[in-house]
Amino acid sequence: MFLKIINESVIFRFIILPISLLVGSIFLTAVSAGALPYGAGTYGTCTYNTCGISLTSSNNISVDVTPSDANGNCSVSNDSVSVQTESSTGYSLTISTNSSSNYLSNGTSNINASSGTFNSPVTLSANQWGYRIDGVGGFGSGPTSSNSNTPYPISSLFAGAPPNTSSPTTIITSPTAANPAVTTTVWYGVCANTSLTTGLYTGQILYSATTN
Repeated sequence: MFLKIINESVIFRFIILPISLLVGSIFLTAVSAGALPYGAGTYGTCTYNTCGISLTSSNNISVDVTPSDANGNCSVSNDSVSVQTESSTGYSLTISTNSSSNYLSNGTSNINASSGTFNSPVTLSANQWGYRIDGVGGFGSGPTSSNSNTPYPISSLFAGAPPNTSSPTTIITSPTAANPAVTTTVWYGVCANTSLTTGLYTGQILYSATTN
């Protein structure tokens, strides 16, 4: 049984231009609540068997890409996602897009999501984007670092976030309380070449945190 579900979404705006810019923003979405089974939790950790949970992430994410030729360039940046809960049974954190698609769109032109998954991530192809988290799933230990306009390809492995019409991907499962808050660094990468239509490409990521 879950005590509470918290959702937070992040808007990504990728501008593909000779000199590119990106502006990102974050906003909270609706919160729904339930209850743990009677007797669950630890007294002093979850008072009277009720536990709160909170979810926050960075105020903005910048991923600038300036494709220079048909091979393309890749850039990587990160988001910090923090979960806080006193639940003695821990929490889970999931990721998906906040729409029925998982590509970044600019009119009829799209940047497709990586074909990789959490357990089997892959290197990004040209005109693809994806996420990775060091040390979990099949991503490897890293360390990943921010970079801008690295010549294609890059060696880091990425996965595609599933659309919200599919089951979200669980990226963190913790069996213990997160108090103080525990922060997960989620890396986002995008590769683009000059075949891509110039313009603003947008997409939206949805994080959800639940008590176990």
